[in-house]
Amino acid sequence: MMARKREFPKGIGFALCLVGSSFLGLMYPDFLLGREWFDGQFISNLATICIFFFIGRAINLTGLVDALKQPSTVLLIQSCIFLVPWACAFGLMQFGFLQQVQVGWFFLLVLPTTVSSCVVYSKLAGGNGEFALTHSFLSNLLAPLLLPVLFASFISSSVKFAWSIYPQIFILILLPLLLGIGSRYFPFVWTKEPRKGEAMVPPFCILVLSYLAFARGSSGGMFQLGWDELIISLLVCWTGMSALAWLAGRVISKDKGIRVSAYFIISQKSLATGIPLAFAIIANVHDSLLASILVPITAYHLFQLLMGSLLVAWMNSGKVKE
Repeated sequence: MMARKREFPKGIGFALCLVGSSFLGLMYPDFLLGREWFDGQFISNLATICIFFFIGRAINLTGLVDALKQPSTVLLIQSCIFLVPWACAFGLMQFGFLQQVQVGWFFLLVLPTTVSSCVVYSKLAGGNGEFALTHSFLSNLLAPLLLPVLFASFISSSVKFAWSIYPQIFILILLPLLLGIGSRYFPFVWTKEPRKGEAMVPPFCILVLSYLAFARGSSGGMFQLGWDELIISLLVCWTGMSALAWLAGRVISKDKGIRVSAYFIISQKSLATGIPLAFAIIANVHDSLLASILVPITAYHLFQLLMGSLLVAWMNSGKVKE
């Protein structure tokens, strides 16, 4: 069995902190960026490394072996997380239904699953927590490899995409993740079990990245969408992902627990992985593009927490048919 992952970031408290850090970045961008001694690029790289190192510290790979024994299930779930949303969004863009200005929503659709809320909501709704943990973690392992390729098709016309980004992704994301996982098996490098307080490091680093992104984009026209378009896009993305997750669950299994877990695995999108990946992929010279990506990620994160709580209450009300 895979060891239970420490749940970070989670809860309404973190969501409110995220809104606060974004607001500070918009209102007081020069509080840190205006200081001569402050190197924003170095801090963002350091925060990204810390996030994935401590994510690696909090998990192990044991459960993946059992999951990979069912390749058809793995392929279907991961395709619904990455490939199906990408294909739908790319197709709509080609036919003129979506515009390049909505690039942040494209980025959101190809993000991996948020592990913490996915597992928590799955368990609260009577789902299979181990199934949710395994497949959501696998999506986060695949994301650094898949997301740059998928996202390149959305930004190629406005930003010259550099395929040399992969060495940077390896240094900032994959290497820290592997070192974090390895530290669980080599106690002489680090304590074998995560120490108390380690789970607080990734949320803090995410808040730092959120502040930096909004501060850098505050004067770059980051809000190219009005509030009406923001709300409509949010509802369309969440409804589409929910419908896809519901259908996939019925194809995967007849077991209610697996279906419930599949719903949350596919419909939830990871802010914890999305923010550092955005910093790694988007060059420092495209501050407004980086910030415009953060707006949909933040909005969707808040909305999925709210809707997840409502859906859990509904699923536990006894009104859901098997």
